[in-house]
Amino acid sequence: MALQAANLRHSKKALELADSAAEAAPAAGPRLQAFLHGQQAHGAALVGDRRMAFARLADTETALSKADNRRDAIGGYDRAAYSFHVSSVLYALGDVPGSVKAMQDSNRARPAVERQGRAHANGLLAQRQLEMGHLEAACATWGTFLDDYERLSSARADEHFTTMRRRLRPHRTNRHVRELTGRAQEIMRRKAVA
Repeated sequence: MALQAANLRHSKKALELADSAAEAAPAAGPRLQAFLHGQQAHGAALVGDRRMAFARLADTETALSKADNRRDAIGGYDRAAYSFHVSSVLYALGDVPGSVKAMQDSNRARPAVERQGRAHANGLLAQRQLEMGHLEAACATWGTFLDDYERLSSARADEHFTTMRRRLRPHRTNRHVRELTGRAQEIMRRKAVA
């Protein structure tokens, strides 16, 4: 629920829920502890508590270092998830370039089978690249997003697709944007008949 509150920009509630979840699971395994501390770090960043955000990220890394090399399950908390949390914290604190680098680290660490997570990460990464004024990099990242998107059925991926189209509209005369939007239209047509 903390994640949903954060996505809805209910910063204080996101932190409260993350703290409650961590308190309710004091004996959790290291991967779950890492996840919960990561949520607390993001919640703290959303309310502007820089010191607490970085303290919780340190707790996240410590917990993750105690986890064995066996993944608890596909999608279990791992180095990719940790870097995603770092990116979220940095973005919430206004460090867009740092958040971009951390998201790129997350993508490098993410297992190839995690298509949905990669699509979400690339959707966010492209938006942040565009926010920095890096239009060509954003188009390249959105191109990678589309590689996954055409094989997914996901409301969150659909939201990223819609955001991509909306955010690129003001740049429609750019060659890279025209190529990307043409590809996006073709994917929409294929999905409509599937």
